[in-house]
Amino acid sequence: MQAGFCRRTILPGFLFFAAVAAIFSSARAQSEVIVARTVITLTVSDQSLLPGQQLKLTASVAMEDGGEVPGGTIEFIDESKSNILGRTSVSAPWIVLHRLSDGSHTFRARYSGLQSYYPFVIDSVTSAPVVHTVRSVPRVVISSSQNPSTPGQAVTLTVAVKSRDGTPRGDVTIRDVALDSVLADRVMLDSNGMASFTTSGLEQGSRTIVASYHGDAMNRSAVSTLLMQIVSPAHAHGERPSR
Repeated sequence: MQAGFCRRTILPGFLFFAAVAAIFSSARAQSEVIVARTVITLTVSDQSLLPGQQLKLTASVAMEDGGEVPGGTIEFIDESKSNILGRTSVSAPWIVLHRLSDGSHTFRARYSGLQSYYPFVIDSVTSAPVVHTVRSVPRVVISSSQNPSTPGQAVTLTVAVKSRDGTPRGDVTIRDVALDSVLADRVMLDSNGMASFTTSGLEQGSRTIVASYHGDAMNRSAVSTLLMQIVSPAHAHGERPSR
């Protein structure tokens, strides 16, 4: 009977002591681990790139108090396409993109954090979204209503701008490249992406005419192929220009 009494009294005391020890150990472990918060920003640039390169994504990662992060990786994501664009280290936190599809893209950068930097845990973090539109390169064509023509004859120059992303908006400038002169400046496109300009002031000779489209929100600026306009009095009598 006495032995049974001892087991009943000692066992609860032992459990109580073990529970206190476990709580103390857990509290001590929690006090030794410090979670360091981080911040990240993402910038998108298409300046100063090599031919064939479209965009440069750059992430800036730092501790919340302003210090440098001790390591980790950065993942660049295109959320609009559910696509991981690339990964890099914080020592070189950028990637250059090639052959992006036209249209709107939503980019984010995600920092991995560090779990083994005892007694710190460097927290992971994701940047705010950055929306960027990759504009199409439209096709620009210029044509003449009368080619060849005679000096003083009215000639209508028509520019057509066509794009895969709907009808382009904006305006065009028409230039005489040989004379380095502007024939028509900022002529607005109509609802069909067309612009026309009529002139009777083309100088005699072989004129090299080009149209420059200035772009809009969905389309980049672009230049037409060259139009060789022959202006010669010989054509008033149906004669061919002398060579």
